[in-house]
Amino acid sequence: MTATGQGATVPSVHGRARGVFDALQSFGLVVLLIGLPFSEAAKSAGLALAVVGFAGKLVLGHRPRLGTGGVLAALGVYFVAATLSVVMAEPEMRRPGELITLAMTISPFLLVLDSVVSRPSRRLFFVGAILTGAVVALLLWYGSYDSGSFYRLSLGSIENPVSAGEYLAICLVLGIAVLFAEMRASLAGPIMAFVVGSTGIALALTQSRGALLGAICGVAFVVGGTIRKRRYVVSVIAVAVVGILAFAAAKPDSRIAEGLDLRSRNTQARLETWCQSAGFIQERPLTGHGLGSFSFLGVTYFDGQVVEHPVNAHNVWINSLVETGILGVVALLVYLVLVLRGIGGSLRRAAHPLDRALSTGALGGVIVSLVAGLTAVSVDAEPGILLFTIAAIGISGPGFRNAEVGEVRDVA
Repeated sequence: MTATGQGATVPSVHGRARGVFDALQSFGLVVLLIGLPFSEAAKSAGLALAVVGFAGKLVLGHRPRLGTGGVLAALGVYFVAATLSVVMAEPEMRRPGELITLAMTISPFLLVLDSVVSRPSRRLFFVGAILTGAVVALLLWYGSYDSGSFYRLSLGSIENPVSAGEYLAICLVLGIAVLFAEMRASLAGPIMAFVVGSTGIALALTQSRGALLGAICGVAFVVGGTIRKRRYVVSVIAVAVVGILAFAAAKPDSRIAEGLDLRSRNTQARLETWCQSAGFIQERPLTGHGLGSFSFLGVTYFDGQVVEHPVNAHNVWINSLVETGILGVVALLVYLVLVLRGIGGSLRRAAHPLDRALSTGALGGVIVSLVAGLTAVSVDAEPGILLFTIAAIGISGPGFRNAEVGEVRDVA
């Protein structure tokens, strides 16, 4: 074989190898997103495969230049701020293992974004994986449903009904956005109607008030962004408000009714938690008490009968201020603002109805998370992984530019 022949052969082998790793990365992400709500094993295995695929591409010379402005930089600063909070924390408050959990939570943003650069059609593929995982989780829950002990719905690997509600609310908004685009399709239309109906019912069964409020805002945004008539947005909100008030009146002992009563024990516990959190913020305002430290700070609520020990501040911003300080909160806020701006730009450039639906659903899902975060820590665990995933899906819409797009597509 001549030198010229050898020179022609080596890039081909190199390109095929990069293509294999790129496919492995995407396959791992699909496994992660499908298994996210019901299987810890699938979640861990999928993320590991995606990381191996991405690392393999890096070894073979892949240098991602993702064209996202300061979004990746802001996310990196957020992780650095979290690391600094652990380093600067009191010895008994240091939880270095929380940094691994944080890395697992935010890494899908980079992995999904890089994968979509290779093939933009993967945006739809990943949204399909998210919605498939939600339906599988609901079917598994229904199969093990015990009417004698059931009170609030939770999912296989999302045991907290609040987190389950946040996850389902994002899936509901994504599903509605795709349903609008595929409503007339003979196969996709009925499938998406089933997805929307099942996730909507499941969301109600979680009785998660923050997630329900987030879903209302997200659905209103999707409806307004798709139909583009203000009266439809007003109608969605009005129907939701009337429905909530009617449910609360019919079931005065429910969590929904309790949430509307400022004198309820749950509401008073939240207010007391926020007041005590303010004192801890004043103690270490810059770097906080350390990532994952809130449950060890001794915050308590006593109503005269029962002592409650909150594991978090029930508010993503207050919780972040306590744990990572001003540095962490500012970095997270900048990241989210840039994400919203990036998805908005993607939405404006979308010409195809399905492209627009994916961007609209992603932006609606981010809105869900931000609203739910007013009464929960919505950037953590499975809902957090889903948030960072849809942020990448939303940003990487039409008009997304990368210097390596052509090169990667050739080998994928």
